[in-house]
Amino acid sequence: MEYSVRDDLCVGCGLCAGYCPSGAIIFLLGKARIDGEKCSHCGLCRDICPRGAIVERVPLSEDELEATVSSLKRQANELLERIESIRRSR
Repeated sequence: MEYSVRDDLCVGCGLCAGYCPSGAIIFLLGKARIDGEKCSHCGLCRDICPRGAIVERVPLSEDELEATVSSLKRQANELLERIESIRRSR
């Protein structure tokens, strides 16, 4: 299990670094970064983050990734078709 920081959610409050027992969290440009070599994968940083900025990385196989992308494309096309249908009905 690996963790990463979502820059769009991290506000650089420092709580994660304060609770990290292995000192694996540093700050660059005001955002937390996790040193994967120091990280003990305990999840304390994820649990303490008030913004939910620390997330678990989930490795996907190439087949799983392709299936996810295909599904997202299909959903986007269906949404665009619905939008176009609403526009035409006006």
